[in-house]
Amino acid sequence: MQKLENRSLDRGITIMETLARNGASSLADLHRECALPKSTIRRLLATLMRRRLVRRSLADQLYRINITLAAGSGEPIPANLALLIDVAMPHAVELTRKISWPSDIHIVDNVMMRIVESTRPLSPFHLYRGVVNRRISLFGSATGMVCLSAMQDEEILQFHRQSEGDEIWGLARFNLSFDKYLREIEATRKRGYGVRYTQYLGETVLDDGLAAIAVPLHKAGKPFGGMTVLWPRVFKKHEEFAAEFLSSLREAASRIDAELQRYT
Repeated sequence: MQKLENRSLDRGITIMETLARNGASSLADLHRECALPKSTIRRLLATLMRRRLVRRSLADQLYRINITLAAGSGEPIPANLALLIDVAMPHAVELTRKISWPSDIHIVDNVMMRIVESTRPLSPFHLYRGVVNRRISLFGSATGMVCLSAMQDEEILQFHRQSEGDEIWGLARFNLSFDKYLREIEATRKRGYGVRYTQYLGETVLDDGLAAIAVPLHKAGKPFGGMTVLWPRVFKKHEEFAAEFLSSLREAASRIDAELQRYT
C-alpha cells in the first residue's frame, strides 16, 4: 500500500511542536532543534504567520506559537491573542512613531498582567527591552490598575480573594488592605488613566526606573488588557507626561477597541 504523506506539512508541524515545547525561539534555535535548512524554516514560518498559527514579536524578534498543542509545555495561550496583536500593533507602532516614547500591550492573565508585545525597539529612547511574556502585577502596574478601575468593586474583590496572602501577586506585596486599595482605584477612576502604584517598581531584580501611563483595551465592552506609554521616572512626573501624551494614547486605544469590536 502506498504511503501517503506531505513533507511540507510534516515540517511545519515539527516547527510548531518545537515552539510549543521550547517557547520563544530564534531562527537559529529552530534550525538547531528541527535540523531543517534555514531557507525552508523561513518559508514555513511565513506561511504559519500568515495563518496566525505563529507570530514574531516586534520586541525581541523571536517566534512564538499562538495555539496550544499536545507537545506544549503547558504555558497557556490566551484566547484571540494573535488577533489582538494583529489589530493592536499597527496602532502601537503609529503611536511610537508619533510621540517617540514606547508602548507596551498587556492582557489580564489570571491574577496578573502579561506583556504580550512592545514597541520598545522602535523608540529612540533605549529602555529595558526583554519584556515579551513577562508577567507583572495586576494590582501595582499602570495597566492593571486602569483595567481594575474599569470594573465593578465586586469584580475587583474577586481578584483580591484569588490572590489573598500572595506576597508576589496579591495586595500583601504592598501591605495593603482591600479597602485601602479601593481608594487607589477610585483615584485612578477620577484621574482617567492608570499609573504605577507608588510602591511598585516593576518585576526586574532592581528598580527598572520606569514610569507609565495606561488606558484600558476593551472587547465586547469589557476591559481585558491595557496599553501603556513608558518613560524614565526621573524625566517627568506622570501629570506632566499625561498632559502631553495622554490624548495620543487614548486615540490609539480607541482605534484598537473599534477594530476589535468588528470581530465580536
